[in-house]
Amino acid sequence: MIPTIGPADRKELELGLKRLKLRWIRDHLDELSEIALQEESSYLDYLAYLVKEEVRGRDETQVRNALKAARFPIHKSLDDFDFSFQTSVSQQTMRDLASLEFVKAQENLILLGPPDVGKSHLAIALGIRAAEEKMRVRFWTAADLVQDLYSRLADGSLRRYIQTLTRYDLLIIDELGYLKLDQTASDHIFQLVAEAYEHASLVITSNLDFREWAEMFTNPSTAAAVLDRLLHHAHVLSLKGDSYRLRSRLAPPKQSAD
Repeated sequence: MIPTIGPADRKELELGLKRLKLRWIRDHLDELSEIALQEESSYLDYLAYLVKEEVRGRDETQVRNALKAARFPIHKSLDDFDFSFQTSVSQQTMRDLASLEFVKAQENLILLGPPDVGKSHLAIALGIRAAEEKMRVRFWTAADLVQDLYSRLADGSLRRYIQTLTRYDLLIIDELGYLKLDQTASDHIFQLVAEAYEHASLVITSNLDFREWAEMFTNPSTAAAVLDRLLHHAHVLSLKGDSYRLRSRLAPPKQSAD
């Protein structure tokens, strides 16, 4: 028989669990003790239960940490997306992309279209899906990315930082095109795209057609070089239609029941 443990043994057990990095079991000792008393299962069955729950707890922690590290501004999912209103992209196409095979193949996804047609929603939803699969994901708006890269230039860590980013599985740049890039920002974006080429997947949303990208970058040749790398292994979706916000404003008020 396994002897009943006293306070000193309990402390030793907790230290042992900490050393073995079995955090979930350590945090739920009292609950697990009650389960063992109630279920009266075999030692092997109980051990299997402990291992299963520890793995589940670690998975949940990893996903939570991945979502936090990605820095999504809001939680979005494909289930929330109104495909009946936004008909220029098919639900099946997005479900296929949500399999994340394009990320595993280091391919890119470019979402084009006017403001507020769902580009950011889809980009975030795919990013969250990747984080849930414990992939390394990072999200920025284009304006935030430019500021981020500028700050790294100021402290001399830009090159090292860009190389670090290419070890991510998925990089998401939202709203590229709303901000005209100066020469330094143009060079920084090119460096990131060039380093990520065939190493990490990029998801980019833009309000500009590819023909208009030359106007976004200071030098048209930089725009051409960026597009050349982005489009080599890429899925391109063009979203059309009315604004979601405009739709909600124009929707007739609900009639109250008599």
